[in-house]
Amino acid sequence: MYRAISILTALLFVSSLSAGKTSFASEETSSATTKTRISLSIETSQGRSVLRQLAVALAAGGKALSRFRGSTIENEEGKDRFNPPIPGMDCSVDDIANYVSCYGSAIGSEEEASDRFIRLIKELQAALPSDHWRGVETEPGIDSVRSYTYEDQNSDARIDIDLVPQLETDGEYSYHVSIFGWAATEPQL
Repeated sequence: MYRAISILTALLFVSSLSAGKTSFASEETSSATTKTRISLSIETSQGRSVLRQLAVALAAGGKALSRFRGSTIENEEGKDRFNPPIPGMDCSVDDIANYVSCYGSAIGSEEEASDRFIRLIKELQAALPSDHWRGVETEPGIDSVRSYTYEDQNSDARIDIDLVPQLETDGEYSYHVSIFGWAATEPQL
């Protein structure tokens, strides 16, 4: 998702610089920008659909997460890749503890990472059934600078979103957005 937004930003910048060129070049840039916007819209739409399906499975508890299990992750007992993937996230399903964990790619600045964190919260808000799920910003978790939690009002299912700094070898920080989805312990019918 971050890469797609960067591409869109670059395309918009390039198109503004080339506005004085011929209308043919303008049409090509406009066409490329339109294709990128459509691609982002489809990616967001697919991500919301997957998030909505995940929320239903988490609230259902029990074996409901099994439909998201993809290939087994080597050297990680009890973990499978999350399938279908959430755009821009590397996710897995834990077979033993019955939860989903997702990690976004490293982002160089806290401001950009915070923007991604907020966009993800808005995507979840749009994807989750509002009559069941409630979200609230919470005290940052361990190693986090920002935390947000969605809870299902009819079960104990929960989705935690965190903005996590990571000290790199060069002494600078990068930031990651993580999601943990915890299934209901009592299946909801």
